[in-house]
Amino acid sequence: MNALSIKSANIYCDMENIYPGEVSAGAVSRTAVALSFLLFAAPVLALAPVVSAQAGIFPEINISCDDPPDMDVSPGASRNVVSNCILENPSMHPEEVEITVQSGGFAYASPGSMTVPADSEESFEVTFRGDLAHDSGSYVANITVQVTQASGVDVTLITSPESTEVTIVVAEFTSCEHDLGQGGGTLGAGEIITFSTSISCTSNEDSSIKYIARMISDSGDSSWPSGFSDQSAPCNIQVQSGGSSTNCQFQILTPSNLGETWDGCIVVLEEGGSVPKSCPTTNSIDVKVEPKSIGIGTIDLIGNGSIFGDYEEEAPIIIGGVAVVLVLTIAVVVIRRRRRSFDD
Repeated sequence: MNALSIKSANIYCDMENIYPGEVSAGAVSRTAVALSFLLFAAPVLALAPVVSAQAGIFPEINISCDDPPDMDVSPGASRNVVSNCILENPSMHPEEVEITVQSGGFAYASPGSMTVPADSEESFEVTFRGDLAHDSGSYVANITVQVTQASGVDVTLITSPESTEVTIVVAEFTSCEHDLGQGGGTLGAGEIITFSTSISCTSNEDSSIKYIARMISDSGDSSWPSGFSDQSAPCNIQVQSGGSSTNCQFQILTPSNLGETWDGCIVVLEEGGSVPKSCPTTNSIDVKVEPKSIGIGTIDLIGNGSIFGDYEEEAPIIIGGVAVVLVLTIAVVVIRRRRRSFDD
């Protein structure tokens, strides 16, 4: 039981023992409030229904709060987390409780006060909100409550604040976007595919990211094509807390001895990122690489615009057949000439 004190003829009384001495003005003030509270509450207590054998006479409040989940402050995230709190009133009086929050630098939303019935509990939420790209790490917030009224009587002077701490963890993140420049199109075997990309990152920590080029054929094959050589300089971006941006140049050498047309696209991805199963409709470069033409003089035998037209795939067979006929014809002419020479 809390001690009550009164001042009378230099006597200090704590309801059980009596000591000589003086008390401070603050003690007198608290004593007056306590006595006033008892005088006011006594009739109420006499008429009130029985609450609990454990319920206390003097106003009191207990608070407990859960740590909220990690806070995501990346672009597009809500940046909000919620701490669930419980107020426990172990006394036999309905209490008005004032709530204050020291938020650790976050914006917050919380009720300013609550009424808690006698010998019962009430719950409430405190919502914390971080800034975009808030620095990662752990932050401590303090939630304080104090009983201001009990059974309608102001008891601020005889109650003490009760506090609890919650830890708010801001998760690390790095988010990047990139835009491909112009490039690609239709090229001949042995030519170089060149293009650029601009990369912009937002982060709440210092980090490093590498970007690479990937080729995807129209058939959906994302393995690197045989004979193609990536001659690009490393595309590394050092991301500072807050944000960074850079431009990267890419160069891919096509094989000069390409046997058939390669048709597909090129995309740029974070190293280790998932590769699309087909060419995306955006942020990709369409590429078509055709084999070199084989010609006689200025006449193309194979290749785009060749004399074989739609029979380009059969061109080697046709050329081989023509070569055999030419060899046989030359052989026949030589044999006939030799016979004529012999007859003469």
